[in-house]
Amino acid sequence: MLTPAMIKLAALSSIFLLVVSIGLQARFGSTLRVFSDTQDRRKILGALAAMFLAVPLVAWLAVRLGAPGPVAGAAIIALSISPMAPFLPRKQRKAGGDPQWITAFQVTATLLSVILAPVYLGLLSRAFGLVVEPPMAPMMMILGLTVFVPLLIGMTIAQVAPGLAGRLVRPLGLAGTVVLAAVALVILVGMWPALVAAAATPALPACLVVAISGVILGHVCVRGAVSDQVSSAMAAVSRHPGVALTLAGAALGATQPALLANVLLFVLVSTAVLAVYQFMVRAEAD
Repeated sequence: MLTPAMIKLAALSSIFLLVVSIGLQARFGSTLRVFSDTQDRRKILGALAAMFLAVPLVAWLAVRLGAPGPVAGAAIIALSISPMAPFLPRKQRKAGGDPQWITAFQVTATLLSVILAPVYLGLLSRAFGLVVEPPMAPMMMILGLTVFVPLLIGMTIAQVAPGLAGRLVRPLGLAGTVVLAAVALVILVGMWPALVAAAATPALPACLVVAISGVILGHVCVRGAVSDQVSSAMAAVSRHPGVALTLAGAALGATQPALLANVLLFVLVSTAVLAVYQFMVRAEAD
C-alpha cells in the first residue's frame, strides 16, 4: 500500500529526473550569455514583472474581492509568489522556447522568488492581521531538491560530457514524466472529494480570474517571438506547488488537507486555461 511518504518520495524523484534532463540540454556559458544580450534581458525582465508584480497583485485583488475563504486565499496568494513549476521548462521547450533563455529565466525566477516570497509573505500576512515567520529552511530545501541541485547536475554533465548528456536526455525525461503522471493520478484520486468541495466554493472563480489574468499578463509583458511570449505566459501561472504549500502552511499555521485541495484546484484550472491559450496561439499562427 502506498503511504504519503512513498508518494512524496516518488514525486520528488520524478521532478529531480525531469529537471536533470532539462539541465542536460543547457550549457553554463550559453545560459550566462543570455544576460549579456539586451533583447533577452528585456524579455526576462518583462516575464519576471508579470510573475512577481502583476500576478501577485491580481491574486491579492481576487482574494480581497472574491472572498474565497482563508484557506483558498492563502493557497492562491502563495502560488502567486512562488517560483515557476520545476518541470515547466520542459513544456516551454516543447512550445518552441529557446532552451538557453528558458534555463536562464528559470534560474533567475527561482533566485528572485527566494528573495521576494518571504517579503511578500510578511506584507500580505500583516494585511490580513497575521504574524508569520517565513519558512526559509523548508523553502530552500524544496528548491534545492527540485531546482538547483538537479539543474546543476544536468548542466555539469552537459559541460564535461556532451555526448553522454545527449544520450541521457530522453530516458531521464521519459522516466520522470511517467512517474510524475502516476503520482499526479494517485493524488488526484485520493483528493477528489476535497477537490470537488473546493471547486464548489468561490475559490473556483478566484482561480479562474488569476489564471486567465496571469496568462494575458505573461503574454503582453514580453516583446519578441511568440514562443517567448508563450513561455512567459506559462511561467506566470505554472507555479511550484511544493513551495506554495510551504508558504501557505506557514500563513495558516499548518498544512491542512483543504489547502492541498485548493492548490490542486489552481493547478488544474491553470492547466486548462493554458491549454486553451496554446490552442488559440497555434490557431492564430496557422
